[in-house]
Amino acid sequence: MNRIEPYYVEEYHKRLPHIVKFSGGRSSGALLFTLLKKGILSADRGDVIIFNNTSAEHHKTYEFVIECKRRCEKEYNIPFFLTEFQTYESSKNGIYDRFPTYRLVNDEPYSKDNSNGYHSKGEVFEELISWQGYLPSVVSGRTCTKKMKMDTTVNFLNDWFAFKEFNIPLARLGHYCTESRIDKELLYDKHIKNGGKVPIDIYLDKKEYCLQRPFFRPEQDFRDYTSIDIKNSPIFLKDGKIEYCSFIGFRADEPLRLEKMKKRINEDYNNEIRAAYLREKQEHIYAPMVEYGITQKDVKDFWDSQEWDLDLPYDGSLGNCVYCFMKGASKLASIESNTEELTPENIEWWIRIERKYQRDLKAEERDITTSEHPFINFFGVGRNLSYEIIKNKTVDKEEDSLPCNCTD
Repeated sequence: MNRIEPYYVEEYHKRLPHIVKFSGGRSSGALLFTLLKKGILSADRGDVIIFNNTSAEHHKTYEFVIECKRRCEKEYNIPFFLTEFQTYESSKNGIYDRFPTYRLVNDEPYSKDNSNGYHSKGEVFEELISWQGYLPSVVSGRTCTKKMKMDTTVNFLNDWFAFKEFNIPLARLGHYCTESRIDKELLYDKHIKNGGKVPIDIYLDKKEYCLQRPFFRPEQDFRDYTSIDIKNSPIFLKDGKIEYCSFIGFRADEPLRLEKMKKRINEDYNNEIRAAYLREKQEHIYAPMVEYGITQKDVKDFWDSQEWDLDLPYDGSLGNCVYCFMKGASKLASIESNTEELTPENIEWWIRIERKYQRDLKAEERDITTSEHPFINFFGVGRNLSYEIIKNKTVDKEEDSLPCNCTD
C-alpha cells in the first residue's frame, strides 16, 4: 500500500478538491488512510470523505466507520460526513407528495434523544422502498445503490461546493404544518395518470411507511456534523464548471467492479436527472489500487499492521447490506442471523420487507406466464427463490444470483 501515489491524468487535477467515497469496507478504508498518511488530502482544498448510510449494515461496519471518521478528523484534520437518503413532503402542481433528498447525520446511533443520529435498523432502506413502491431487484435495477448512494453523493456535493462558495447552511425542506398534507386519493390519481395500474389498497399499503416518516428535513449546517473547523476556500473552476477528483477503493483483483461502475455512471449521467448536474460539474474518477496492482492480500497486510480493523470476515459475507440480494443465494444461506431483533442483521427483516413490497402480478391482474410464482421480489420475477426459501436452506445452487458489487 505504501507505493500508492495518485497518477494524475492532468497536472491540474492536483489542485482539484479530492472526494473519497468511503464504502465502510477494508479496501476503501485502506485507500483512505494511505492517502491520509501520505498527506495527499487537504482540507484547505475542499477535500472531504463521504459515507452514505443505507441503515442495513452490520453493526461492526458502523463501529468501523465511526472509528475511521474520528481518526480521520482528529489525526488528519479532514472532514468526514455521514449522509442518509430521506424524503420530505412538498407540493408540485398543487398536489402534495414525497420528494427525495438527503440529510446529514452524526456519529451516534439514532434515538429519541439524538434525532440526528445515524439509523441502523433498516429505516432508510424501507423508506426508499416504500417511496418508490417496489423492491430493488435484478429486474427493476439496483435502485438502492442509485438512490441511497450515487444520487445522495451527487446531492451532497452540490451542497458542499455551494457551502464552500457561499457559506450557507442546508435549507429546510418541506412544509411547516404539524400534520401530513398528503391527500391519499389525489396521490393515487397521480399514480394512475402516470400509467400505474396497482390497485389502490396495495398501492397505499406500500406507501404507508414512507408517508409516516418525518415531513421535512430541518435546516442543517455542515459544521455541526464534523469536528473540523471548516473554512471557506475557493473551488476550482474551469470554463465555468466545478471540477473534482473522486477516489474509490476498488482493488486490482476486482476489475469488473470498476468497469460496471463506469458503465453505470455513463448510463446514469445520460439521463435527464443528471444532465443539469453535468453542465455544472466535472468528476474525474481515480481508483489508485487498481493502477498499482493492490490485491486483497495487500489490503489484509495493511490492516494486520494497524491497531484497529473491521471485525468481519474477509469473504464479504457480512459486508455492505448484510443480506444484500446481490451476494448470491448460496452465500446468503450461509449467513447466520446473530440477533433476535428485527433489523437487517436478521433475515426475518428481509422476509418481512419482501412479503410487503414485492409485486403480486396476480393481484395486480397482470398478464403472467406462471401462477406458481407470480411475484417480482428481490431476486426477479417468477423465480422459485425468496428470502424465506433462503432461510429454510433449500437453495438450489443454480438459483445463485450475481456477486455483490455494490459501490457508492
